[in-house]
Parts: sequence; C-alpha cells; structure tokens
Amino acid sequence: MTMTSTVGTDRDRAVSAVRELLLAVGEDANRLGLLRTPERVADLMLDLFSGLGVDPAAALGAPVALTENEHPGELVGLTGIPFRSVCEHHLLPFDGTVDVYYAPSHHIAGLSRIATLVEVAARRPQLQERLGQQIADALMTVLRPHGVAVRIEATHGCVAHIEPRAAAARAVTVATVGEIPDATWRLAVREASAL
Repeated sequence: MTMTSTVGTDRDRAVSAVRELLLAVGEDANRLGLLRTPERVADLMLDLFSGLGVDPAAALGAPVALTENEHPGELVGLTGIPFRSVCEHHLLPFDGTVDVYYAPSHHIAGLSRIATLVEVAARRPQLQERLGQQIADALMTVLRPHGVAVRIEATHGCVAHIEPRAAAARAVTVATVGEIPDATWRLAVREASAL
C-alpha cells in the first residue's frame, strides 16, 4: 500500500544522511557495491515512514450507521492482519499480526478499512505498545463503540540482534478502551489463539 504523507519529506537529504552514515562507520561510500545504497535505503525509509503525518482514524473513512433493527452481534473482529513497522529505539523492523475487536454501538466500519488503519498506524517509527493503543483510540473516535481491544503479536529485529537466543521470541501486547463483554472477549481470544 502506498500512502501520501502530509509531512514534508526530503529525499535528497535522506540520501545524503545515509551516505554520511556509511562514512561515519568507516565504510567507503564510493565502493562499487555501495554506490546506489544511499538511494535504496532512503527510498525504503521514506516508504516505511509514509504514515507520518497521516491520521490513522482517517483510514476508517465514514462509519456505517446502524439502523434500530440492525444488530451486528456483541463483537466484531478482524484477526491476523499482517503488519510491518520500525522500532523507534533502534530503527530496526518489527512485524507480526494484529487482531482487532470492537463491540458496536451505533456504527460499524468496513473490514478492509480496519486493515488499512493498521497499515497507516504502523508506517512510522513506532513502539508495539503505542501501535495497539493508536489503533484502539482511532476506532473509538470514529465508531464510538462500547469498547475496543487490539492484540498484537510480533517479532522484533532489535531483540534478535541484541539477544540472538531470543530471535524467535514474540512480543504480545493488548490495548483496550471502553467495555467489551467478558465472555465474548474470552471466546474471541481463545479462538484466535487456536488458529
């Protein structure tokens, strides 16, 4: 997915910064194998950070209003949404899946919009804990449901590099806002973990 950021970007400056980093660590930035590396890295970073300046809530679009006769159930969920982000502490990738649940009140969102929300929120220097909260807050703001729960499970490049024996470790975070029926939530989490 390509998104347009409202934050001003400067590709030439990013290319120069990558070149300077190579020089700063003692590498020959003019070496044949590195000649185009600054451009490649700058373009990759601009794509990975394309969510900067984009309001994640805007990804949900206009909510779908429910009539008095409609009742979508106690809980709506979209699970296994893949994502990739960049740890703001080490600028290394972390990726995994996001499960999003909400208890509708008067509005619902298109399911693909929820996946887009995850993508927009992830495309910036980020912390896993903050990512889940941003997704939950955006859903609360736009849909005004009874409650939202966001579960993220991810592997982190920084953990793999700093502690190689923990390279396969998966970090799990859960962000909740509002109220979700306990029995329904327990059932949803049990079903998701069984997959």
